[in-house]
Amino acid sequence: MSARARGMAVVQALVLVAALAAVATALLLRAETARERLQVRFQADQAALYLDSGVAQVQALLGDPALAVFAHGAQPWARVRDDVTVRDARLSWRIEDLQGRFNVNTLNGSEAKHAAARAGFVRLARAQGLSRAATQRLANALGPDAQARAGLPLPLAHPLQLAPLAGAESDAFARLLPLLAALPEPSPLNINTARDEVLQALLPSVTAATLAQMQRRLRRAPVRDTERFSDWASELIGPEAVARLREIGITTGSRSFQARLAVQLDSLRLARSVVLTRDGAQGRNRVTLTLPETE
Repeated sequence: MSARARGMAVVQALVLVAALAAVATALLLRAETARERLQVRFQADQAALYLDSGVAQVQALLGDPALAVFAHGAQPWARVRDDVTVRDARLSWRIEDLQGRFNVNTLNGSEAKHAAARAGFVRLARAQGLSRAATQRLANALGPDAQARAGLPLPLAHPLQLAPLAGAESDAFARLLPLLAALPEPSPLNINTARDEVLQALLPSVTAATLAQMQRRLRRAPVRDTERFSDWASELIGPEAVARLREIGITTGSRSFQARLAVQLDSLRLARSVVLTRDGAQGRNRVTLTLPETE
């Protein structure tokens, strides 16, 4: 074999070795990527199980049947938790009384209380920056006129179902959303946990300073029955304002709560929102809705 032929053979051998090395490297990278994907999937499944355990702990916190009669923000369930350790993960959660929000399922009717609720909803939405047109679309969709609902099924399961009707006004709707709940009727407003913005929308004739005074008193000394609240609130905000609240419907306890949970496992973070509802006087809290959350 000539020197030239030997040289070509060596070059071809080197090319072949390089090609085999490239294939081997690609296979190793693919195997490593597959291993990493499997690890991420395993971590996600593990994190989801930790979230399940967090939901169980939340259910235990809300397990007292007395909450249906007397619930307020100084009770253990209302404390924000961000220090719950589960093996190699950290759990956090925040529980909110949904009966302290504005119930969007109260607009669908022809009675005076439904008209008052519609007027309150309009004021609430406008105060969060929604335009008059967008607010009217939402109010019409929630009202008694079936032709104006734009195909929206009532009662709603979650206020997020209103998002498409807000159109391009997503920022304003995002401010409105945390003030809304979609609860079955009857689910009266818990006066002990009622949001400031909701009360302002329902009681436009009462000044913000007076409502703030009422809220401070309720936080300092939550009421156990609506009659006791009506007695002293009539002197503070006026009997007409109290009558308006009673017409819409108020209570001092709650059967519906929302918990927003998150778990941190190494570099992976998962979050979930669950709605919990108590069935009957002695019934256990059950999860009626679960939504993934993005942070």
